[in-house]
Amino acid sequence: MIWTILLGCAEPEPQPYLGCNGHEPLCERSFLEQAVLRSHNSHASWDRGYHQVAANHYRAIPDQLADGVRSLNVDVYEVEGELVACHGFCELGMQPFSEILDEIDAFLGAREREVVQLDFQDETGPGVLAAAIGEHPLSSRAAALEDGGWPSLGEMVEAGEQVIVMGARVEGDPDWMHDMGARVYGTHWQYDTPEELECVVSGEAIEGGLYEVTHVLTNPVSHPDNADLINYDPVLSEHIDRCVDEVGFVNRVSIDYYSVGDGLALIDRLNGL
Repeated sequence: MIWTILLGCAEPEPQPYLGCNGHEPLCERSFLEQAVLRSHNSHASWDRGYHQVAANHYRAIPDQLADGVRSLNVDVYEVEGELVACHGFCELGMQPFSEILDEIDAFLGAREREVVQLDFQDETGPGVLAAAIGEHPLSSRAAALEDGGWPSLGEMVEAGEQVIVMGARVEGDPDWMHDMGARVYGTHWQYDTPEELECVVSGEAIEGGLYEVTHVLTNPVSHPDNADLINYDPVLSEHIDRCVDEVGFVNRVSIDYYSVGDGLALIDRLNGL
């Protein structure tokens, strides 16, 4: 008779995750040395009840972050004394701005090795937006970057600085509110057909700035049918690869309906992952 003896073995302790934004190699790179997917008008989603005329995505910000989007764009307005996120016509959909900050803060609190770029189209008064963010716990995660400097993601994570805030900086704003116009340069934003998508920089390139390529169609507005036309390869990759060849490494790919197409896979390829 053969007896089988089972010896109990201690389960190995799980090793701490040491990556940044989902990949260990990214910890050694700054945002200037890598690419991210930017959801254009991140807040304007079908999930949050936006009318399809004003919507730019199916999924709301929590899903965007969970899926791998690491650059968010939010339009902020003041309606009857309250700050809200909406897209042009607030009657077509809006969300309290504080809820947007709550969503981002909750994600970063649960994923402490993730770093997010956050940029605003600010339609409020001078200093209003920065004051609102400053009153929210998210501001404790905001990095105050040196002029022209971009720390590595690993350095930001170790410092507990998980978000870079950019907008139209005015005198008196906190050090963590950065002037987007001094940090990001890129293409125009309005294209009607795939053939019009270009790489030409609108204005001047910024030394040490992030190069952003807008890959959206607005004919007549953002729509899933437009995303079906351009968010898949080869159209998407051919556009971005052309921009790399003509201008330089693309740091931000800005798209509508990010969940449609090959955007996230493109980012991994650009980052060599």
